[in-house]
Amino acid sequence: MNTMDMDDSLIALVYNQEEEIARGESQDLIALQYTTKTAQSIYEALQRLGYPTVMVPVKNDLDSFARDLGQFSPRNTFVFSICDGFAGDNFSASLIPKLLRELGFKHTGSRAEAVRLCTDKARAKQRLVKQGVPTPAYQIFSKPKGTISLPFPAIVKPVHEDASIGIDEKSVVTNPSDMFQRVDYVVTEYSQPALVEEYITGREFSASMWGNGTMEVMPITEHDFSAINDPLKSLLTYESKWIEDSFTYNEFRVICPADINRNEEKAIKTTAVNAFRAMGLRDFGRVDMRYRDGVPYVIDINEIPDLSPDAGFANSAQKAGYPYDKMVDRILNLALHREGWK
Repeated sequence: MNTMDMDDSLIALVYNQEEEIARGESQDLIALQYTTKTAQSIYEALQRLGYPTVMVPVKNDLDSFARDLGQFSPRNTFVFSICDGFAGDNFSASLIPKLLRELGFKHTGSRAEAVRLCTDKARAKQRLVKQGVPTPAYQIFSKPKGTISLPFPAIVKPVHEDASIGIDEKSVVTNPSDMFQRVDYVVTEYSQPALVEEYITGREFSASMWGNGTMEVMPITEHDFSAINDPLKSLLTYESKWIEDSFTYNEFRVICPADINRNEEKAIKTTAVNAFRAMGLRDFGRVDMRYRDGVPYVIDINEIPDLSPDAGFANSAQKAGYPYDKMVDRILNLALHREGWK
C-alpha cells in the first residue's frame, strides 16, 4: 500500500491542450479548447484545497507528454486526468490511461479499456445491448448506402466524437434519402463511420454519479427544450452547447433536480448505474438518456464528463451538497482510496 506523504506528494493535472482541429468543422475547436479552461478551474480548486499541483498538458503527441510527465515520480505523484483525447482526436483518449499505466502512474477515472469502449459508440452500444441496458436501435454505416433496418425518425452521429460534435438540426432524419445524405456528411467531414440510431422523442435526462462499488447518483438533470415546438429539433446540438449567440444556446434550459416522480427517478437512476457498470467505469461519470413510455434509453455515456464549474456534473454535485472545491476533492479522494493511497 502506498501512503501519500503530504510534504512529498504531488498531483499532476493532465489535460489536452488543443491548437487545431484534425477534421470536422472549424467551430469544433471551441469545444476542444474548453478543456484548458476546465483544467484551470480544477487546478485552482486543488490549490485552494492545499494539494501541491502541477499542470501537465497533452499537446500533439504522446512522446513529448511522456517526457513532460517523466520529470515526476509515480511513487509520490498521483494523476488527476481530464484528458479526453489529443491532437483534435477524441478516439485517442484511451491512449492516456494506457500510457499512465505503462509509466506506473495511478490516476483518477477509468482504465484504458473502458475509455476506449466509451469513445467507440458502436462498441458501447453492443455492450449495453449485451448487458440488457435499454438503448435505441442502431446501425453503423461507413458509406452512404446499404439496407436500413431501423425505424424513422433516426439521428445520425459520428461514431467517435463527443461534446455534440457533428450534431446539428439536420442530424435528425425522417427518410432514407436524407439519412444517406447525412451519413455522407459524417463520413466525409469526420473521417469515420456514422452511427445511425432510432431517434427517441421524449424527455431527456442526465444522471451524474460517482463511487466505486456503491454508487451515488446525484440529483437528475432534465434538458428543457420547450423553447422549440418541433420534437425533431428538441435535442442537444453542437450549437446549443457551444455557440453563445445561438437561439438554442440561450433558450434551452436545464432543470436540476428534474421534476420527476419516484418511479421515474428510480428507473433513470437504475439504468444510469447499470450503464456505468456495463462500461466498467470508475470513480465518476455521466449517463444521458431519453425517456419514453417508462423506459430510459441510454444515448450517451461520458467517462470524463465536463467538469467545468458551469457544467451539468458540477451543477448536480452542488445540488447534492458538494460545491465545486468539494466536488474536485471527492473525485480525487475516490481515486486515492481505490488505489490505496492515503
